[in-house]
Amino acid sequence: MEAAKVESKQGNTINAGKVKNTMAKYLFFVCASLSVLAVFGIIGYILYAGIPAFRDVGFFQFVFGTNWNHDAGIYGVLPMIVSTLVVTLGAILVGGTIGVFTAIFLVFWCPDKFHLRYEGENKFLKNFTAWINKINLRAVFDQVIKLLAGIPSVIFGYFGLTFIVGAFAGFDVYGIGKGALSSALVLAIMIIPTVTSLSKNALEAVPEHYYEGALAMGNTKAQAVFRVVFPAARSGIISALILGIGRAVGETMAVNMVSGGRVYFPDGLFTPIRTLTTNIALEFADASQGSILFAALFATGFILLVIVLLINLSVNLVPKEFKGKRGKKELHGESAEIIYQKKGLVPEILKYVAMFFAAVIVVILAMLILFILINGIPNLKWDFLFGESTHQHPSLVPSFIATGYTILITLAISLPLGIGAAIYLVEYAKPGSKVVKVLRTFVDTLSGVPSIVFGLFGNLLFVSAFGYSVWAGSFTMVLVVLPTIIRSTEESLLAVPVSLREASYGLGASKVRTIFKVVLPSAFPGIATAAILAMGRIIGESAALIYTSGMLITSAGAAANPGNMAPTLTVFLYMCWAEPTNYLGYDQAYATAVVLLILTALLNLCVYLIQRHVKKKR
Repeated sequence: MEAAKVESKQGNTINAGKVKNTMAKYLFFVCASLSVLAVFGIIGYILYAGIPAFRDVGFFQFVFGTNWNHDAGIYGVLPMIVSTLVVTLGAILVGGTIGVFTAIFLVFWCPDKFHLRYEGENKFLKNFTAWINKINLRAVFDQVIKLLAGIPSVIFGYFGLTFIVGAFAGFDVYGIGKGALSSALVLAIMIIPTVTSLSKNALEAVPEHYYEGALAMGNTKAQAVFRVVFPAARSGIISALILGIGRAVGETMAVNMVSGGRVYFPDGLFTPIRTLTTNIALEFADASQGSILFAALFATGFILLVIVLLINLSVNLVPKEFKGKRGKKELHGESAEIIYQKKGLVPEILKYVAMFFAAVIVVILAMLILFILINGIPNLKWDFLFGESTHQHPSLVPSFIATGYTILITLAISLPLGIGAAIYLVEYAKPGSKVVKVLRTFVDTLSGVPSIVFGLFGNLLFVSAFGYSVWAGSFTMVLVVLPTIIRSTEESLLAVPVSLREASYGLGASKVRTIFKVVLPSAFPGIATAAILAMGRIIGESAALIYTSGMLITSAGAAANPGNMAPTLTVFLYMCWAEPTNYLGYDQAYATAVVLLILTALLNLCVYLIQRHVKKKR
């Protein structure tokens, strides 16, 4: 009898474990499927809201019309489409070139450490030289790229408005300097980190024996890099450029500040233009829900969304490997050495081009930081930072509160969903299955949606439910940061050794218990990194929050209620430019920019320390 009872209990325990595993599997699958639902929901909602414009104006008239005047009821977006494409092309030619060459420098020519010598007797200089020689230059340069990537786009807009537009004003017959050229250069600076990081990953993924084999055949380092490694990494670099194009097409606020805002074809470098994103930003304040202008803006957003999705999905069309016509001929036989010797000058020149562009990035970041600090530090006053906020004397206290609320609410929702989705993709889904490919495609698609489209979707769905409020902004930001959390968590779960899972199973633990007691604790540093990256995206976001959290100078008491309208720090920074008053202008904008720069640097430092800790531990 006792043996039967024991067997019965064991059977019940096994059955309960199976039920838990099955329930957990379906729960994690639901989390992973949310990205699919989000993409279809965004496309469907935006299209549904834009149908009245397509119907009343006519689809072809709307897309190919050359005039836009909502007062006269004329809606045509062709000049904006052309302006968007021209500005993006200019940005990718400049920023893409700089980004790729910087990645080459970072992988192959950036020294690990300084090699300074001091033979004097000054103890201070001797210790200082020794400290300088301990600095990891490669890691520092990598952090420079990440810091540039984390700076909010509105700050780039201020930088472009002051430096780039100011420099070109003398060449413009109207003395303004805004237009296609200024927009392209601002976007070029903004996409450099994206292109550099992804190109660096592609170069590092090339098998090392390609490089070593080229050197063994008597080629110089420059020849090995540009004639062997670079062609082998070409598919990854092309993907990086395509994603950079998607980033440029979807940018809103920085371009809005330097483009000029006029509906003209870009027939000159300084012709004032209006892109698809800036059209939405400029016209949305005048659009009442249900009006034809409201529908026309959503139709504009749908066209923008289709363009960006086509660009992002085209990454999948890039062949994984490129086989050059001369590849085998150059790698084998005596003729290879002859070819390299005859054409050895170009790789050597390209090496110095890579070094030059890397120096350009350092100069740009230094100018950007100095620009912010010089203009912002004199305006960092205690009363503005932490004083009482009113309409006549605004302070940053409500924005601190709104930013904090947005971070907490967003992470409280997105972290469980993102971690659950990553668990399903790594622990439950079969590797290489069609389900995994579909889910990952939709996750990548969601990450490529422009922030202003998220703003339109949030305005249509969440603002209708909650009104302009921190709640509406937070729910919108969940969709924005979800792909980042899923991808980062997925990578950290894949890094957990399989032996840990097998040891847990060997001790009798169930799959669910193994995940929560072994896998997730081991992957915690990667999950923490995902949370910090999501925080950085939330802090730096503006377009998605302007149309959901709203732009309203408020008090700390009102901001303490997440059901009220309150601007985050970046939205407040944009307000200083878009809605200046006697008490709100450039001085307050620069002071806010210093605060955002400090927060961005601290978040990047946290990510670096976590990654360094994990690397040492491994």
